[in-house]
Amino acid sequence: MEFPTIDFGWVGNGNLIGMMAVLHVMINHAVAIGGSVLMVSMEYAAFKRGNERLEAYARWLSKWILIITTTAGAMTGVGIWFTTTVILPNAIGSLLRIFHWAWFTEWLVFVSEVVLLLTYFYTWDRWKGEKKKLHLRTGLALCIMSWFTMVIITGILAAQINPGDWVETLSFWSAFLNTTWVPSTLFRTFAAITLGVAVLTPLNRWFVKDKLDRHIVLRLYGKWLVVSVPLMLASGWWYLKTLPDQAQKLVVWASGMSDFTFAFINVLGLLLMFVLGVMLMDGRTKYPVVLTVFTAAFSLLLITEFEIVRENIRKPYVIYNYMYANGVLKTDVERFRKDGALAQAKLSPVREVTEANKLQAGEELFRMQCIACHSIDGPRRSRVLTERAKGWSEEALAAFIPQMHNIRPVMPPFAGTDEEVKALAAYIHKMVSERNGAE
Repeated sequence: MEFPTIDFGWVGNGNLIGMMAVLHVMINHAVAIGGSVLMVSMEYAAFKRGNERLEAYARWLSKWILIITTTAGAMTGVGIWFTTTVILPNAIGSLLRIFHWAWFTEWLVFVSEVVLLLTYFYTWDRWKGEKKKLHLRTGLALCIMSWFTMVIITGILAAQINPGDWVETLSFWSAFLNTTWVPSTLFRTFAAITLGVAVLTPLNRWFVKDKLDRHIVLRLYGKWLVVSVPLMLASGWWYLKTLPDQAQKLVVWASGMSDFTFAFINVLGLLLMFVLGVMLMDGRTKYPVVLTVFTAAFSLLLITEFEIVRENIRKPYVIYNYMYANGVLKTDVERFRKDGALAQAKLSPVREVTEANKLQAGEELFRMQCIACHSIDGPRRSRVLTERAKGWSEEALAAFIPQMHNIRPVMPPFAGTDEEVKALAAYIHKMVSERNGAE
């Protein structure tokens, strides 16, 4: 209520945050973490065998890891800050107050990661002979720092869905050391390695020319995959069991699939990835192209699914039991119902509802309490009101809004007076009728 509202229209505010977050996680997990682990493992294998061709391939990977992480990775990271700050300033402000020192530490770790990556890349030719061990240690330190960045951020993300007794104690450690932190960190760790293997395996067909070199690389990938897939499954199950009861019930719903489809796709996908790992460990230099392409695509979709599910099972909260998804504090709902939401909105041009400004007031309320998840129209049909409110009368909307959190528990309660309910219903009805009438 203290900040201006920004509506990204057809794209949808929630969609914009989701797309930016998924893209960043893909880059961070597959390249910065998984790619770094595989690159350093490959350099170590080349060092043990005195294989210069294999070392050259590891060096080639380091160039692209450097380029991607310092451009697309860094920009999408900034993109997450930008989108969350302008769309959910109350939420990101609360998280910054809770986790100020954790985020500051993460920034220091990230700077260290970049310095190590630059050092690692630019010392390939300089650190030869006995200094090669120093180069390998630098690579190991890079892997640790890349992983440690994820460890800190995962603690913050996990606290959003299960902050422990932080709501009562307001203790940093109660929030950060929540029960979902360790299992979600382990899940992301093994998912990152799996993702790295899945993305890099198809590249071997084009960039590893020597048959013996390809044999070594694929066996290395296979070992990582055979270890990571079962541990990812086990830690994922552990993570599921540490979620609040309501969040556990929403997992399949959040994926948008039926119970059978959800189980079938995920189990079959992980099984096929494990099979690929066994085939790679067998040292085969020829393997089904379809299987490698499927593994790469499935691993990217799996991390996308995880991020979508993680975001949705928090509903109706953005910080569990503290702040709703629209930025309204749980403790403020009754006060807003009594005094009015518009009266608390410092930057709103409308402070109370009148017959003359009813539609304008409704638009302000929509921007304040709805656009974090919904848009009038857009690509995500399950969230757009041209689909959800199609055919509804203004009276039906006004009757539904005060009860929507009881009918659909994933929605926050509307925080406003009866007159504000009617204003919001009038605005939604007008906009939906106009858009559907135009079709």
